[in-house]
Parts: sequence; C-alpha cells; structure tokens
Amino acid sequence: MANGHGIEKLDDNSSAADLSRQVTVQMSPEQYERLFFQPTPAKGDLAKRLGNPTLLGVCGFLVPFCTTMMCLLQWRGTGPASLTGISGSYYFFGGIAMNIAALCEFILGNTFPFALFMIYGVHWINLGYMQDPLHNIAGAYGAKGAESIGFNAGNGMYNVVMTLISFVFFLGSLRTNAPFCLAVFCLIFLFAFLAAATFATPYIATPADGEYVLLLLRIGGGFGFVTALCGWYLAICLACASTGVPCPLPAFDLSHVLFKKSDAAKLERGIEAV
Repeated sequence: MANGHGIEKLDDNSSAADLSRQVTVQMSPEQYERLFFQPTPAKGDLAKRLGNPTLLGVCGFLVPFCTTMMCLLQWRGTGPASLTGISGSYYFFGGIAMNIAALCEFILGNTFPFALFMIYGVHWINLGYMQDPLHNIAGAYGAKGAESIGFNAGNGMYNVVMTLISFVFFLGSLRTNAPFCLAVFCLIFLFAFLAAATFATPYIATPADGEYVLLLLRIGGGFGFVTALCGWYLAICLACASTGVPCPLPAFDLSHVLFKKSDAAKLERGIEAV
C-alpha cells in the first residue's frame, strides 16, 4: 500500500503453503517524486503490480521534442522544412508511447500525468498528421499552400490554444517538482513564439521578413531547449529510481514546499494533507 512517505511492495507467494515474504521499502517524498509526477501516491493493488509508466511518457516525449527543437534552432542546416522528415517520430514516439503511458497513469489513478501525457501525446499525432506529405493539408489552400493566410491563421490559433493548455498544466505542476515545473513553464513561451511565427509567415515580403520569422522560431526553440534539458534530467532520475541505481541528482520535490497547508492531497485521494 502507498502512503505519503512509503511504498510497500509485496512479493508473490513462494509456494502453495502459507509461506510468504513481505518486503517493505520506505521511500521519502523526494524519492517518490523521482517515480511519478503526482504529489499524492496511488493506492491499491494496481499501484503495486503494474510498472511505472512515467519513464515511458517522458522518453516518448523527448525523442520527437528534442529533434524538433534542433530543427527550430536550425542546427546543422535544419529548419522548419526538416520537420517533414521526422513526422514518423511524431506518430510512434510522441503519439503511441505517450498515449500508452497516459492510459497506464489513468489505470493507476494519477489524474494529472494522465491528462498531460494524453494531451501532448495527441498533439504529436496532430503535428505528424499536419507534416505528413501523404495528407497534403497545405495543398487544400491552393497555390500558396503553407504560405497562405488561411493555413497559417488556423495553425496560429492552434498554437495559441496550446499556450493556454500549457499554462493550465504549469499551474498543476506547482506541487510536483522543480525540473518538471520549469519544463512546462518553458512550453508556454515555446507555443507563444510558434504562434507569433505562424501568424507572421503569410506576410513575408522581404528577406528581412523571413529572417524575422526564423528568429521567432529560434527564440521558441531556445525555450524548448530548456524544456528538453529538464526532460533529460527527469529521465535520468526516473531511470535510476526504477532500477534502484543511486542517483545524486536531487528531485527538488515541491509538494512539501509550495501550498503546504492546502487540502489538495486530502481532496484528491481522501488522505490527510501534508
């Protein structure tokens, strides 16, 4: 059974007789934060029997995200056009891996990581669909295609909405841990600059206008790069914690720092708030 300060793991019965072993592993709140992005731990047998899906969700996010940020930062000759070549990672890593992790978080009763993995996982599927030449979405806008006002206005509004969603997740992350909180915070500005670049694209008339759009993308990529660094930090913590490898990196647990007198934990799972 999980509680605020420990998790008990029960081994299987060694024989048909009444011989059984019970191994109790005490985990501090900071150690718990290495495994989940949920301030209050899940309860029940499923939390003890199923694997932790958080590592899968984080790695599924990092593979397409880091590649995309490298393209936005225009490293090694990449650019916005390079995104078409990595659309497969949007479907399989970002879409499939993150949504599987989200469903597992849902089964464990972890509401916040379930919603976060599912929303961003579906975002990757949408991005892959948009970038996939097979669908040729831009072709529906005539000769101008991806440079048309209609195409970019719609995508700009989508990025505005993703900015708002990231802000909502940032508020929820305030009781998790500092690296995760910073990662989501930077996503707000990433999507905001993507929206600005998308709205400006149809009005490119001079080389200076094109450079301005690329600058907006680079700034957004810079914020995304911070998110990527935080994501790799969390991935290392999660990988080490899941196998018991000693990890010197602190988790920077915020659940016992911010809103210490809130009733969030009590309201969520009927346990006493810390």
